[in-house]
Formats: sequence, C-alpha cells, structure tokens
Amino acid sequence: MGKLLFIFYRTVIFLLLPVIYVRYMLKGIRRPVYRERMMERFGAIPARTKKGVIWIHAVSVGEANAAVPLVKNLLAAQDRPILMTCVTPTGSVQIKNSLGDQVEHIYAPVDAGVIVRKFLKKLQPCAIVIFETELWPNLIRNGLSQNIPILFANLRLSDNTFRNGKRLQSLSRYTLQGVDAFCVQTSVDSERIVSLGADSSRVHTTGNLKFDVKPPSGIRESGKSLREYWGGESRETIILGSSHEGEEILFIKAFERLRESFPRLVCVIVPRHPERFDQVFQMISESGYSVVRRSNWQDKAPESIDVVLVDTMGELIQFYAASDVAVVGGSFVPIGGHNILEPILAGIPPVFGPEMSNFREISRLVQSREAGRQVQNTGELEAVVAEYLDDPNLRNTAARNGEKLLRDNQGALAATFERLTAVIAERETATCTK
Repeated sequence: MGKLLFIFYRTVIFLLLPVIYVRYMLKGIRRPVYRERMMERFGAIPARTKKGVIWIHAVSVGEANAAVPLVKNLLAAQDRPILMTCVTPTGSVQIKNSLGDQVEHIYAPVDAGVIVRKFLKKLQPCAIVIFETELWPNLIRNGLSQNIPILFANLRLSDNTFRNGKRLQSLSRYTLQGVDAFCVQTSVDSERIVSLGADSSRVHTTGNLKFDVKPPSGIRESGKSLREYWGGESRETIILGSSHEGEEILFIKAFERLRESFPRLVCVIVPRHPERFDQVFQMISESGYSVVRRSNWQDKAPESIDVVLVDTMGELIQFYAASDVAVVGGSFVPIGGHNILEPILAGIPPVFGPEMSNFREISRLVQSREAGRQVQNTGELEAVVAEYLDDPNLRNTAARNGEKLLRDNQGALAATFERLTAVIAERETATCTK
C-alpha cells in the first residue's frame, strides 16, 4: 500500500509541475525576488557547484539559523564541500549573511521525482541532512535508491505534520524506511517519528540545536548603535518580532495603552514575510502614529517618531538587542509561534502568546526558568510588558536566567555532529567523493 501511495504522490506532483511553475511566476509579480534563480527550484545546478557535497537542507530562516553551528563544525573538521539549500528568499538571505562563501547555496528543487532524480545524479552528494520538519517522499526515496546516506537533524514533528503523517501512515512508513538516522529534539518527537514508521534503533533524542546557536559577535554593541537612531536609552523600546497578519494591529493597540504610562515609548515591528511590508506600513500610518521604515533611514529619526518598521531581512536579532522587551510573533494567531530563544540570545526577555505548539517544550522551559513570560490575551500582554519596562532589575534577572537556560541545554550540536560523521564514515567508500 505504501509503495502504491508513493507512486500516486509522485504522479500527482509530476502533473502539478506546470501549476507549481505558474505559482512561482505569480509570486514573482508581487515579489521579484521569487523570479531570481527560479530555475534552481526546478533542478538547475550552477556550474560552480561541486560534486560530492554534504547537502544540508534548511527550509527557511529558523532552520537555517539552527543549521549554522553544525555547518561550522563540519567546515572545521573535514574538507568536503557543503551545499545548503532552502525554499524561501528570507532563508537564502540568512544563509548568505551567516556563512557567506564558506558554503555553496542554491534553492532546493521541487519534490518531483524527475527533478530530484536528475538533481541527485548531477550533484552526487555524499550525504543529505534534512532539518526539522521536511518530509519529502521523492527526495528521500530517490536518495535512498542512489545509496546516499540520509539524516534528519533537529527533527521536530509539529501537531499538523504528525496529524498529516498519520493520515497517510503507509506513505510515511514507506518514505522513512532506510533513513540512516533521526536526530530528534524531544522524547515526544521520538515517539511520533517511530509511530510514523521510522526504525526505532535509528532514532536518537539529541536535543534542540537552537540552544547551541551563538549570538552574533558584538550583538549588544550593534543593538545599542541601532537604538541611537530613535533616542537611545532615554526612550523605552519594545519590539514585535516575526509578526503575522492580525498581530500588528493587536500590538499597536497595546502600544497605545502602554504609552499612557511610558509616553516616550518606541515600538519596533518586524513582519515575518517581506510581501507584507507595505501593508503593515499603511496600517501603522492609518493608526495615526509617526512611522519610519528601516529602508528609508537617514542620519537620525525625528524626535516625534513612534514606530520603526523593519522592512529589511536578516536584522531581527540586532533589533532585539536594540530593545528592552520582545513580543514574539506567530504566537497570537494560529501559526504555532516562532523562536523565543532569539531575544534571549540578544539579552532581553521574550513575551509570547498562547499559540506555541511549534515551540511547546522551549516555551515551557523559558517560563519555568523565569526567562520570559507567556500571556493569553492582549490585556495580559500589556500588563507583563509594563512590568518589564517599569523594572530594569526584573529584565536583567530574566536575561541572566535566559543565559543560564541556554548553557544548561546545550549539547545537541555535539551529539548531532557525532551521529552525522558516523553515518558518513560507515558508508563513505560507497558514496563519497573526497
């Protein structure tokens, strides 16, 4: 049954290729960046790309950030070239900003059998490392058929991914058979991937690589420099990071009420998706607040500035470091939350909403260590943010607790690196080009 479902999936994806192509073209009308390098998504490999790479796939920004420490360890420990792929333009920017020309980088091919098969034959990777939640049947099955070691790193199965996998249990089982190793974040993820069909002897609970991510060098200094633009330490600052539609208006309303107690308060808003920059700018302007776009910065913001809209990519953590308190988006709408460890890395406490299914374990740890707070509604949000703004000692205590939380939970990097190098060593004579 699993093989029949796989054949059905492969056929459907093949038939949908024209639709997928048109979809990317339409996206390119709204966001020209989607037209750039588009053929990479359909299997084109630049001439500069070497064969025999370790191929690491990190779908977007969060996965790319988590992958960086592992990539740096691999670069230091061996001389094989590394190819990193992603799906989103924001992920592409993050890879370039974090690793520059230390790795090759292209967009991942669409998961169509004919495309993936040719891609792998041209690339001849010595291993494939898939980050977090990407269960791509054609990629996995074609990789296994070409005897390429496949490892999942930092694997997390969200409620939706797990539910969908259970609905297609036989396809999941067929897809996962033969994968060399699954490095999962928690015992819950371990149980879930085994129930989907993974070989339990190949599942290893290695922890979350996000705890091993290091803050950029000089992050506090760069944050302080950014903050000077709107008045420095003399103006309290709160930030809404990685926001989604519906969250900015909630944040602006909370900001309005917080202004009654903190009249010089500035808020920074960083939308998750660049295609929403103009929409968010219009919404803020219509709310009556003075707003400046990061892309339009001059020497210094006018004294009357109320809101900073960050309409650039790759600067979120620097703006976290420029703020006093972070409100993390994706947690007040049914998205599942975003990485609340990023504000902690920047030295400020995170506040987040009730929708944290993608970071359930991390949110529990952050609360239990008093490194940040979860709220259930905008009323609680205003109260908690006001409490942090009013008490620098409380903020500093949360920051210290956060630093200790990160230290105490590191170790996933070493465990994942050990597992990956062992997998490659076991099969390198058959698969690797040195």
